[in-house]
Amino acid sequence: MTLTSQESTRQMPTDAGHPLTAALDWLTRPLRRRAVHRLRSAAESADTSLLASLLDPGVSVVVDSGDAEHPTVRVVGGIHDATTLLIHGMSAKAGVVVEERPVNGQAGLMLSRGRRTVAAVTVDFVGPLVSLVWVRLQPAAA
Repeated sequence: MTLTSQESTRQMPTDAGHPLTAALDWLTRPLRRRAVHRLRSAAESADTSLLASLLDPGVSVVVDSGDAEHPTVRVVGGIHDATTLLIHGMSAKAGVVVEERPVNGQAGLMLSRGRRTVAAVTVDFVGPLVSLVWVRLQPAAA
């Protein structure tokens, strides 16, 4: 990962090639899949209290429009606002299907309407709690 500022550019250290890092990633995959499943179930059923219990207090939901010509990114923070947005986006609606599928090599969600994918969702964690939900609208257009 590269961090860029006006003053300097520096490369962040990474342990991605370290065998222990790879083993930890392999061991945590089932836990992440279960956590994404619980997140999906709570949002689809509009279970506000269950969904809130899965979120870190500092959770953020980032919604990327996926529009190359007019890119827009919106960020919502905090359990209350994140819960509201996730339930609105994933609760049972006519024609919207939420599937648990890998997104960028991680446990994630794909939302579709008919045969058209309308959003890809990735989830990051702090311990067992969801810390970041990234929603990319129109992922096929990217």
